[in-house]
Amino acid sequence: MDQRDSLGRLERLVEASKVGILTTVDADGFPRSRWMTPAILRGRSGTIYAVTAPDSAKCAHIRKSARVEWFLQSRILDEVISVIGTASLIDNPQAKAEVLESIGPNLQIFWRTNPDARNLVVVETVLEEISVFYPMENRRERFELESGDGAR
Repeated sequence: MDQRDSLGRLERLVEASKVGILTTVDADGFPRSRWMTPAILRGRSGTIYAVTAPDSAKCAHIRKSARVEWFLQSRILDEVISVIGTASLIDNPQAKAEVLESIGPNLQIFWRTNPDARNLVVVETVLEEISVFYPMENRRERFELESGDGAR
């Protein structure tokens, strides 16, 4: 498997699982993880997108330290993917519309706690490293993504 294959696996896993864990670092240097609904937009395979409220703790964490990790797994736990990247917050109507079009139907919990669709920002994570683990085979593959694989 090469890094293109690993990005393809990541895309399929995001589409199939519809959830992932985003880990940021808080002001005291402690990791903070939470469930999120990620998306990979067509033509941007090196980037993960999500939405959040602009006043959330994760936004404060990202503003202070943009390095994050995403963790995704298949439903039957035969494939586990973690990715490390640099996150940024985007408050742009076009970006919001694109991401919401992709993941909107999967945001039931988000809408309960954030009912105002105008009160959100996009979390854009440009991927730098991907690690794929196959627990049943006890096999790991890791790739540093070359410049240009992450979309901007």
